[in-house]
Parts: sequence; C-alpha cells; structure tokens
Amino acid sequence: MVLYRVLVFTADGCPHSAALCDDLRRRNVRFLEINLSREPHRMSELRAHSWEHRLPVIVDHERVSIGFRGGSSTFAELGLEDL
Repeated sequence: MVLYRVLVFTADGCPHSAALCDDLRRRNVRFLEINLSREPHRMSELRAHSWEHRLPVIVDHERVSIGFRGGSSTFAELGLEDL
C-alpha cells in the first residue's frame, strides 16, 4: 500500500495545477492528485480543507496551500463553480 503525504487538488485546464504536478514529479515527491474535473464528487474532500475557490490546493499533513508559484485559477474559470 502506498501512503501519500501530499494531496493535490487540481482540474483540467488549470495551468498552475499542471505546473505544480510537473514540479512534484521532477522532485520525486509522492503525491495523490485529485482532479475535480474528473472526480467532481470529491469536492467535499477539498472543502474539508479549504473554502477557497481557487486551484491548485496542496494539503501536506495539516498545512494547506493555495496556488503554485503565485498563480491560481478560480473555480469559475475552470467550470467548477456549480459543483
């Protein structure tokens, strides 16, 4: 069983999410990506960590970060606002 210390909430079409995942892979960080475009039923998991309506969201143990390198995309921009 693989245990992930880092959860990453992403969505299709979010360049900041893609850049974050690429960066984590380059640095060999094990993470679990939760793509809300493909798994909208998991929005409640994201909301358990943050009410912010921006992606990507990184959950590393109890620390939650929004965005990557100063950039983020809104739920509205990604078509997730009504989820």
